[in-house]
Order: sequence, then structure tokens, then C-alpha cells
Amino acid sequence: MSHSHIPINHLLKSLEDREPRSGDSRPTWLVELINRAAALFEPLMSVSRVGFDCWPTEKHWVVYLFLGDTETIGGRDDGQLDPPEFHFDLLGLVELLDDVESSRWTVFPASGDESADDRSFVSVTACYRGNPVCLRLLSIAPEAAGPGLRLFPNGDREPV
Repeated sequence: MSHSHIPINHLLKSLEDREPRSGDSRPTWLVELINRAAALFEPLMSVSRVGFDCWPTEKHWVVYLFLGDTETIGGRDDGQLDPPEFHFDLLGLVELLDDVESSRWTVFPASGDESADDRSFVSVTACYRGNPVCLRLLSIAPEAAGPGLRLFPNGDREPV
């Protein structure tokens, strides 16, 4: 299976396998899970960049994973944001996890507003290496995430 996404190592600079810096409380096992889950995305066209957000709650770590939009730079479509089409290996994710407690697919269909996007996510609550987690795989990137890639008129792509 070909994975055409840009490696997310540059996204995880602050999550290296080392002692946490002041204010950085993300453990090494979480960094590993994010890396392994990110590899399960398979863009259908071209390349994409995996994005994530995570934080601890009283019960578990919550991890959001998504593919970032591609922003067109220059030309008639300048500034247009295009979400990528992709497959995600759900069985591969389940195989990474222990003690899967729940899995759900949640869908929020677009309203009559043509500018609205359909939104859905898959949520899996389980343990990873004995640590409770809730992973949410988003169908489109959160608006606040901004673009993951820039596409230039000559076809070059640049991570943002």
C-alpha cells in the first residue's frame, strides 16, 4: 500500500523521545501512537499532510487526527482550500490498540447553506500500551488548523 502523505516527523518536533520540556506533558507512548496512526492514512490523489491535536482529560488522552487542506497559491483559484480524499485503515488502528471499549461514526450533515461542509468523524476509545485514549479521525481538517500544504502554479507542493 502506497502512502503519499508527507512524513509527520516535522509536526512532532516537540514530541521527541526525551524528557518533557516545561509545559509539554505529552508522553513518549502518545507520540508513538500518533506516528503509527498517521501512517494509516492513504490519500487518494497526490500527497497530503497529517495534522493532529491532543490533550489530556481526567479519563484519557484525546487525539484528533486529520489530513490538512491544500491551499492553491496563484492563478484563478488563488486561496482556495481543498480537503483531500483519503482512505483510513480502521482495522490497522484497532490492531494498534488494546481493550477497545467503544467505536462510533458520528455524522453532522451540511445544512441548506451551500458553504457548509459535511462533517463526520470516527471515534475509538481504547488503551494504547496500557494508557487510556480516545482517538477521533476527522473527515476534514478543523477550520482553525489552516492549510497543511500549499500548491503552486508549477505543481510544486510545500508543507505549511
